[in-house]
Amino acid sequence: LFYLLPRVGVHHVDDNFRRQLTQLFRLLLRQNGDILDLCSQHDSHLPPEVQYNSVTVHGMNYLELLANPRATERFTRNFNTDPTLSNLGDASMDAVVMTVSIQYMQRPAELLREVRRVLRPGGIVILSFSNRMYFNKAVEAWRSQTSMRGLVNLVQGYLQDAGFEEVRAANRVQLPEAEAQWGSFLGGMLSRDGDPYSSVIGFRGAERAEAKAPLDLDSLEGVSWLPSAGSRSIW
Repeated sequence: LFYLLPRVGVHHVDDNFRRQLTQLFRLLLRQNGDILDLCSQHDSHLPPEVQYNSVTVHGMNYLELLANPRATERFTRNFNTDPTLSNLGDASMDAVVMTVSIQYMQRPAELLREVRRVLRPGGIVILSFSNRMYFNKAVEAWRSQTSMRGLVNLVQGYLQDAGFEEVRAANRVQLPEAEAQWGSFLGGMLSRDGDPYSSVIGFRGAERAEAKAPLDLDSLEGVSWLPSAGSRSIW
């Protein structure tokens, strides 16, 4: 019943979170690539000026997916009962993204192993989230965490269990100056604190010769990478 009515136009995180996410996609998703957006809705948060070969969107309400202007293909599936991507071929995607939905996945390792299967060698997965949730839908492992650091460690563990490599997390993405100024203005208009931002990424391992120009994450400007678990951290 929760997914029966489409929520077109409803965002589950604030404007600043979404702007940071779009900027991260701008930096990490290859132009003309094949993108899979899991647990999507009317907006995939992709940079509007970047063209992709295909954008396949998954969700629980087909009407929401029909409202997504970037989608080239759409499908629905309940991953808690069927955590497969059986409609997608091996090594068919360059990137897989999931935004503010990993907290509801009851079988995350199974789903993420499927994500790894459909990624091409060197392909990237980006799982982005805040601390907001529908409490009665989130899994206990998520609800029991008491900090963003705990949530990050949990999601990093999901990716490592599924066989991803070079797993790391970002907790801030610097916006282009014009967007940053607009975001500051909006922030001043809001009465509550902004939604904390995190993205955990991983790669399907591949020999360097197999991957197309592997990304050098450390050379990306404006991305704040968290230290690995156990290191000194503000969290």
